[in-house]
Amino acid sequence: MVFKDYYKILGLETNKVSFDEVKTAYREQAKKYHPDVNVGNKNAEERFKDINEAYRILSEANERRKYDRMWNNYVGRRKARMEDGAK
Repeated sequence: MVFKDYYKILGLETNKVSFDEVKTAYREQAKKYHPDVNVGNKNAEERFKDINEAYRILSEANERRKYDRMWNNYVGRRKARMEDGAK
């Protein structure tokens, strides 16, 4: 299974964001990659599907909590190691 960084898909730097920030980021990305704006662009269509999936997970409290646990394993630790190396 390939891990998808839903925060990155929505253009967010971290998982320390409010629901309103997730919603705003979703709207911005959805407008940018909407199929009506990108007619015939398969990459934009796939991106739009990922954006909707990310929003569906991150906008539901229980799903987001589960996802955040996985996110910490895949992304959070890697970011922490990179920050430690930069110090």
